[in-house]
Order: sequence, then C-alpha cells, then structure tokens
Amino acid sequence: MKIFWAFARQAFQFISAYRFNFFMELVLAILRMYGIYWVWKILYTQRPGAFGVSLEQMVTYGVMGMALELFIWSRPQWYMANQVKSGAIDTDLMKPLDFHFHMLARSVGETMMGITVLAIPALLIAYLFLDVQFPPDLASTLMFIASLVLGFLLLFHLNFLLGSLAIVALDIRHISWAYFSVVRFLGGQIVPLWLFPPVIAAIAGVLPFKGTYFIPISIYIGRLKGAEAIQALEFQVVWLVALVLLSRLLWSWAHRRLVVQGG
Repeated sequence: MKIFWAFARQAFQFISAYRFNFFMELVLAILRMYGIYWVWKILYTQRPGAFGVSLEQMVTYGVMGMALELFIWSRPQWYMANQVKSGAIDTDLMKPLDFHFHMLARSVGETMMGITVLAIPALLIAYLFLDVQFPPDLASTLMFIASLVLGFLLLFHLNFLLGSLAIVALDIRHISWAYFSVVRFLGGQIVPLWLFPPVIAAIAGVLPFKGTYFIPISIYIGRLKGAEAIQALEFQVVWLVALVLLSRLLWSWAHRRLVVQGG
C-alpha cells in the first residue's frame, strides 16, 4: 500500500503543477453548473410537476451532475495512449507495482487534486448561489458517499478498458469522443434516467454507466432511498466486480500483444 500511495501522491503533485489548467477547469465547471441550473428553472416554468421531483431536487440533480465529473475526475486512458504511442509504457511495466494498480493509484491522486482544487470550491459556490440542497438525512449522506466511491471505481475501470484498446488502435481520440458521449447520456449526468423513453431507460438500466452519475445523484437528492438505494449500491458492486475481471483479462491480452509488437 505504501507504493500505491506513493504513486498516488506523485500524480497529485504532477497535476498540481498545471495550476492555470485547473483554474480554467474550475471556471468551466461553474459555467456548466450555472447553465444547467437555468435550464431546469426555465423548463419548470413551462411544465411544473412534469418531471417526477421538485424543482429544488431537479436543480440539485443537474448541478451535482456537473460537479460529480470533478469528483470522479481521472483519465487513465489518455496516459495509457500517450505512453503506448511514445513507447514509454515499457518503463511503467518495469515499476514495482502491477500496472492496473499503478493506473488506479494515478487516478486516485488526480481525483484527490480534482476534489480539493475544483470540486469543493465549485460546490461551495453552488450551495451559496444555485439553490443546491444537502442530502435529506444522514442515511442518504452515507449511502451517497459509498455510491460516489463505487462510481469512481466504475468509471476508472471503464476508462481503463478504453485505454487498453490503445494497444491495438493507437489513436483513441475518435473512440473517446463517442465513449464519453455514451457515458454522459446513459449515465444520466444531465438528464435523469426516469425521464428517458421506456426502451432507452430499460437499456440504460442494465448497463454499468448509470452507476457513475445517476445512482449517486439519485441517492443524494432522495429519489432513491431505503431498499431501493441498497439495491442500487448492490448493482454498482456487481458491475464493479465484473469490470475488474474484464479489465484484468483485457489488459493481460493487450500486454501480450504489446510484447509481440515490441519484438
């Protein structure tokens, strides 16, 4: 674990060196939260009561959807793709830590930086000026925290799977554009799944993407509570186990292919 946290701390320090980039990310995050705040405010003036939750809950859902991107902020796929393209991935493979856990350590460090520099300031502004509510009770707060951690791990493994494809595709920029669109849409980052057409909602309901945004935020606003919230957490755990196994298998295959390419 000491090695794991050493790599996490290294990633934290590396990312913190680019302070201007983080400042711009913070400004963009606040603008996105402000934009989604007014989208739902205006929609509720046209069709009040048509969205299944109160205006305060829906505003909180939308703003938290933007904020959660900062909480689960990690992009291991870009690091993997750049290392493969430059040939420097050989150095990573020689480090005294399994590559999968090395990427997880880097992602933890990046996420810690995102939380302290981006998410906390952005949420303070949201609580002060955008009518964002706190969770309805202590149980919801605790389940939200657990769900948020699981959401981070789910998204990390989805990103790791994408990064593993860089061994074959080399350039994953176009794949990434489609991938992030799918994650944000089927994950319910902006529009909650209960507003989706029945067929699309059914498809999204069985895929792992809803565990990244929809489940944590739905627990946060009190839409999922009690037995439903526990079932949602179980859904995240099941998919996390499946994605861990799939990540290990895919990386094992990609690693062997990388050795062959290297001669």
